[in-house]
Formats: sequence, C-alpha cells, structure tokens
Amino acid sequence: MRAGLRTRLLMPLLAVLLAGCVGTGRSPPPVAVYDLGPPANVQPAAIGYPVRSVAVDAPSWLESPAMHYRLLYADPARLASYGESRWAARPAELLEQTLRRAVGEGGQGAGPGCRLAVDLDEFVQSFRSPTESEAVIELRVRLLPPRGEGTLAAKHFSIARPASAADARAGVEAFRAAAQDLSVAVRDWLVALDREERQGLNIGRICRGG
Repeated sequence: MRAGLRTRLLMPLLAVLLAGCVGTGRSPPPVAVYDLGPPANVQPAAIGYPVRSVAVDAPSWLESPAMHYRLLYADPARLASYGESRWAARPAELLEQTLRRAVGEGGQGAGPGCRLAVDLDEFVQSFRSPTESEAVIELRVRLLPPRGEGTLAAKHFSIARPASAADARAGVEAFRAAAQDLSVAVRDWLVALDREERQGLNIGRICRGG
C-alpha cells in the first residue's frame, strides 16, 4: 500500500519534469550555410594550352557538407564537425568551382584540351590551441592528356591560412583565403609547365592535340 501511494504521488512530478524536457517551446538555432564567397576579382592567367575539365575527388569523410575541425592540442586524430554551421556543398564541389575559374576551363568535354584531376586530402580547420586555428587544404593535382590516364605532370599542394577567431565563421574566411591562394598556385604551376618539357614531352602541344 505504501509503495502504491508513493508511486501515485510521484507520477505528477515526473510528468512535469518530462514536459519541461520536451516542451520548452524553444526552436533550435538555424544552421548557418557557407560557401567560399563570390569570385575574386582576379583575371585567370593566360595558359598556353587548353584545360578542358577540372574534377576534384575526395575521401568518404569529405563527401558531405559538414564543416570539419581538429583539436590538434587535445586529440589530433579525431575529426569533429560544427553542429550549427555547414558548407553549401561538398568541399570538393566548392574547390572545383574555384579552380575552374582560375584556370579558365574550356567546358566539360568541349574540344581538345588536357584534364586536371585533383585528389583532395585535407579540408579542415585545425586548432593548435583553444584560441588559435587555421584553415588547411591539401591536395594532389595531376595533368592528364586529352585521352587516356597517363600523367603528364603532378604536384602536391598544401595551403594553411590563420583564422581570426576560434569559430566557424572565422574558419570560413580563412578557407576562402586559402582557396584563392591555392587556385593561384595551381594556375601558376600550369603556366610554368607550358614553358617546360617533361621527359621529352611538349605538354602544350599534347594538350592542343598536336
């Protein structure tokens, strides 16, 4: 009898507590969606050969719009993501758009031209301390002939740009600067290749279909 009475007295209290947990009436904060900003006001360099297409591939952990970060000072092997901020598209898509503008891509499958194959390895905001972070982009670029998969030239690029604050918004600003610097570095590399011969191959002539 005493146990039954105690249960009946506790039931209204439990109901109030549960209502407070699930019925606060507060809406979750809206998710902030970011991209890499409007195109930079920089004219693409005159590459002496056509680049027909740019394709960026990424590992499975980057195949979502999640905005990732690492706490290098605490657990560098652990990936985390912001709960209230995300990218407007997969990082590979954002970088593709930036690189295409930089190299003056001539259109997918249109006419002669070499192809740019990019493997994205890192796209993460790395925290060296609770108040110090940087945007890190690492990728490998291969210049492919108009047909076939033989690599004409390849290069690894690693860009890191500091963030002004320890949050997602500052990280986005740092990523935008890093992406712009990266696109200029890739463009300049392609321009330099036009002046060189690698292993007896004239890259400019090959890409022009000569």
